[in-house]
Amino acid sequence: MIKIINPKTGSAPILGGFLVLSALNSVGCNNKTQPVNPIHVENPSVTTSLAPNQDEWIDFSITLSTQNFTVTAVSLPILNPQNPSIQYGSLSIQPVLCTNPSTCPYGNSAQIGVNLDVTSFIAAKGVAPILPNGAPLPVGGLQNSTVVALPVSNTGAEVYFALGKGVAMLGAAIPFTQMSVVGQVVPGADLFIPITIKTSKGNFTLLPGIFTGQAVNTTGVGFFADLSGLLPQSGNRGMAGEVANVENHLVLSPTIPSSKKRTRLYQELWNLNEKGGRLDLQ
Repeated sequence: MIKIINPKTGSAPILGGFLVLSALNSVGCNNKTQPVNPIHVENPSVTTSLAPNQDEWIDFSITLSTQNFTVTAVSLPILNPQNPSIQYGSLSIQPVLCTNPSTCPYGNSAQIGVNLDVTSFIAAKGVAPILPNGAPLPVGGLQNSTVVALPVSNTGAEVYFALGKGVAMLGAAIPFTQMSVVGQVVPGADLFIPITIKTSKGNFTLLPGIFTGQAVNTTGVGFFADLSGLLPQSGNRGMAGEVANVENHLVLSPTIPSSKKRTRLYQELWNLNEKGGRLDLQ
């Protein structure tokens, strides 16, 4: 059972979402407190389509709890940084307001969508595939795959896609300006915990979490989805031309900071959530 624990009082008054990470602890069979997934995820959706030019497109969306915060609605193009006239898709964020706590115990939410032309995207010359705080992606098994990362406008957000034989991974890292105060106090406290997502097309592993950095726009939320089993063309010629011939298997393992850093992270996130307000992708 997930409980919300106030780091100051130890009480558990409410359920919450990713901004009350201090609450998300689970007691394992060895009686030790273990961190669980820092982000409450709902309404996952994955669809694929083939464009008239035979490019493969993915529409991916999930809803993440934001508790006391609302998000600013935005839809931004994913552009080629060398040639901004080339667009590969879009990243969108839509607020989902909680008007009746009895029907939304995790508070307000944000629906995050990625619409991506993966055929063109995987052939693009992107930027270094790292998190906005400079840390490596929390995903293993990519050594024989093509990994591309592209920035979303000048917001600090990035979208990632990896393709290889037996491998297809979609990810996004989204910093919020208001969360910078957390990263300034606890930089480098990346926390990602994998969960299994069930959809009508089949199950996949999702790795949602949080990353922190000292600079502005280097603290926020991210997620990485192992879509290998949902994209039958992955690893074949057709979706993105030739890919590596060596088969890989994605590794989405927990990424957990030290106990001391994690406790401080929980406290700072709790304090931020108590203030509430708006989260902006700028």
